[in-house]
Amino acid sequence: MEKKKILFIMQSLQGGGAERVTLDVIRHLDKERFEPSILIIHYFGELTEAVPRDIEVIKVLTGKEKSYFHPFKVIRMVLKAAKRVDGIVGSLEMTPTYLAAIASIITNKPAIGWVHIDVRKYPKTNETVHRFLINRLYRKLTTIIAVSNGVKRSFEMMFPQVNVPVKRIYNPVRIKDIERMMDEKVTNLSTSEPVILGIGRLTEMKGFDDLIKAHKYLLEHHVKTKLVILGEGPQRRCLESLIQELGVEDSVELKGFVHNPYAYIRTADVFALSSIYEGFSVVVAEALAVGIPVVSTDCPSGPAEILADGKYGLLSPVRDHQSLALNIVETLNNENRLHHEHERKKRANEFSFEAVIPEFEKLFKELGEA
Repeated sequence: MEKKKILFIMQSLQGGGAERVTLDVIRHLDKERFEPSILIIHYFGELTEAVPRDIEVIKVLTGKEKSYFHPFKVIRMVLKAAKRVDGIVGSLEMTPTYLAAIASIITNKPAIGWVHIDVRKYPKTNETVHRFLINRLYRKLTTIIAVSNGVKRSFEMMFPQVNVPVKRIYNPVRIKDIERMMDEKVTNLSTSEPVILGIGRLTEMKGFDDLIKAHKYLLEHHVKTKLVILGEGPQRRCLESLIQELGVEDSVELKGFVHNPYAYIRTADVFALSSIYEGFSVVVAEALAVGIPVVSTDCPSGPAEILADGKYGLLSPVRDHQSLALNIVETLNNENRLHHEHERKKRANEFSFEAVIPEFEKLFKELGEA
């Protein structure tokens, strides 16, 4: 049987959830049936070491080069790569999917878009230029992948004129890797207080300012805790200033990007997601896979789906740090919280590679078939 060649177009290798998920899907595709390759527009980021060594990688620009200075080089290399494959996947909304659609128009190869965020909440998809490009280019796609039912509804409501099938496929969770890596010892986390853990890029959408304020609220109400946040991003200085302003320098740590977050999850007492909006939130499912209690904002659109509307973790309103703090306290004070570890892990298995990858393979197999 001839292998189906699939080209994945990636923006960069920065340590975001979408980039990691793309590499995970590529790594777990059945190589007897599929031959994936990756075109990376900006070849830089924390995930360069995570790129599978047995996959063809096309590097277009370095991290320092700006794509708007080299548009013809980008399009030329995308078209060259697209001509050699059976199907194209834009691994992220907007630029990678725009390029996939353009390549599809010119080469007549089928293309798939991949939406990881709630488009109604994401500022860029609300900009006039992107609304125009999405309405024009996304209609040229064969299918659009949405990472949750909420993302699917959001896209269909905001862009009804695109009129392309939107298929919900959850992001896969690396259960086996988590089980292997979570028992690694964390040497630089020593505290007698309960540990609240947050993970994600330090961006406004992650709402880490609310998590820090929730932590301050707990301290003010005599609930001693340690807050640890993993991740790097443009909001670091703002968050550092907030930490100083609130006087919580001794109990909050911004540890930056770490290669094994699961060891930190394992040592935490509760995982907290404070996002303003999400697409799926792989990290919530990963925390469930480790087995620790989870609290989350009830943000559009993934966490409530993963947590089954509060069955597997308490939900609080977005931008309500007091409610988030009270849910953290309730979770910490729940004497039975550790007894539900098995149920949390069982829920996470519903998002395992074994459960999800066949859905991607079915979609890719059907590319170009009448």
